[in-house]
Amino acid sequence: MRCNLISTTDVKEIVVNVENLEVSFGEKKIIHKVSFNVNRGEIIGFFGISGAGKTTIIRVLTCQISQKNWTGYVKVTNLNPGSKKNHAKILSNIGYVPQLEELNLYYDLTPLKNVEIFASCYNMKKKEALAIAKELFSILDIPEDTWNKPLKKMSGGEKKRVSMAIGLIHKPDILFLDEPTTGVDAAKRYDVLSYLKKLNRRLGTTMFLITHDMEAALIVDRAAILRDGKLLEFDSNSNLITSLPSKGLVARFSIENLNEEKINIIKQFPNVSNIKTIRVGNETFEVLMDDFEKNLSKLIQFMMEKGLKLNAMSRDVAAFRRYFQLRIQEEEEKERRIRMQQETSEEVQF
Repeated sequence: MRCNLISTTDVKEIVVNVENLEVSFGEKKIIHKVSFNVNRGEIIGFFGISGAGKTTIIRVLTCQISQKNWTGYVKVTNLNPGSKKNHAKILSNIGYVPQLEELNLYYDLTPLKNVEIFASCYNMKKKEALAIAKELFSILDIPEDTWNKPLKKMSGGEKKRVSMAIGLIHKPDILFLDEPTTGVDAAKRYDVLSYLKKLNRRLGTTMFLITHDMEAALIVDRAAILRDGKLLEFDSNSNLITSLPSKGLVARFSIENLNEEKINIIKQFPNVSNIKTIRVGNETFEVLMDDFEKNLSKLIQFMMEKGLKLNAMSRDVAAFRRYFQLRIQEEEEKERRIRMQQETSEEVQF
């Protein structure tokens, strides 16, 4: 696993420290020896399919799982969430934006009335809360003429932004966002991500994005890739992508009547180690390989000799989505090899 370590010459304040975290419910282990640190002001992306363990780790950090169900060293804003006496302080230091806005917003009330209600939970004075809210609404480009109208009349994107403002109303050190782009039109997802980056830069708030939306990788400082309760990677997007063959250079081909048989032919391209082929469309696939510049022309010639009809070809640098896909695929193949070895061993013993 690649893990970005902190240089001793550039020490940053750590706001979340997790070492060898394991979570179990009964006999079932959910999280397996997860370790990572988060610096103040970073945006961290937790990526993985459903069941990967993203939410479980966040539930530990936000005091939602009893200490009896987890082991390891965990500090959130320098406090241990395993101790109940720390819960109130930790919860006052963090904010949370749920996946569905209706879980933290009252649709029949105005944005400013919502602010008053949630600010009261933190014993904030009304005047102070409204001043902070108006500043946040301005940063988030929430139209001023909507501040005193019922939330139900606002668009999905505006509701999402109000939800973000509510999560930040008490000026938390850390903001947790559960699937921040869910429920937003595809065309507006980039807007939501841009607003989060804007908030991060203006306020310096540390953020955790818990998501399966690979586009969120565009704004994170470091990405955590999780699978089956294990942390596979924790590093910057650039470091992860450049760890691929030829630093992530990729050739994209369109082949007439592409099928698995033709992909298997391409995988037989000789004298090239570390070649990775992945289908990305009905007639489109991508290839990553060592010595990209040297081998690209040879690969094209090989495909033509095998009778594969090329309709188009382009070259690019792999996106985080492709790295994620290949990394998960690599883990699946590793587990498949282990299972086969175990089955073979059992057969021999029998």
